[in-house]
Amino acid sequence: MECMANSDNVIRAGLTPKLRDIPNLVSTLTYIPASADEHLVQPTRFSASNFTTLYDPPIAEFSVLQVVLPAGQKDRHAPIHGPSTAIVTEGEGSVTWEGDAAGRLDIAQGSVVFISAGVAVEFHQKSKEQQMVVYRAYVEA
Repeated sequence: MECMANSDNVIRAGLTPKLRDIPNLVSTLTYIPASADEHLVQPTRFSASNFTTLYDPPIAEFSVLQVVLPAGQKDRHAPIHGPSTAIVTEGEGSVTWEGDAAGRLDIAQGSVVFISAGVAVEFHQKSKEQQMVVYRAYVEA
C-alpha cells in the first residue's frame, strides 16, 4: 500500500519526454550516505488495539493504520480528529460506526470506505479461513 502527500513538486531526471530539471535535482541531493533503515517509518501499536499498527511518517499530511484481523476477530478505533479513507486489501467482513448516523457496511477486498472526522469505527472479520487486511489513511485536523 502506498500513500503519498498531495504535491506537484516533481523533479524529473530522466526516462520521460517531459522537462528534465537536472540542475534543480542535483541541488536537492545531500550526498550524505546513510543506511536505508534510517529512512524507514518505524511501526508502532495503535492505541489499545491488538490488531492495528500505526505508520506515522515525519510529515503532517497523513498517517496510515494497518488493520490485520484474524478469523472471527474485531478491532475498534476511537474517533480520530480528521477524515480518513480505508481500503480493504485482503479478506472480507464489515465496518460499523457510531454517532448520529450509526450504521454497518459489508466490505471485501477492493472496498474503499470514507470515515468522517470524530467517528468511532469497528472492523469485523467474518471468514473462518482468511484474515482481513485494511489500510486506513488519515489526517489529524
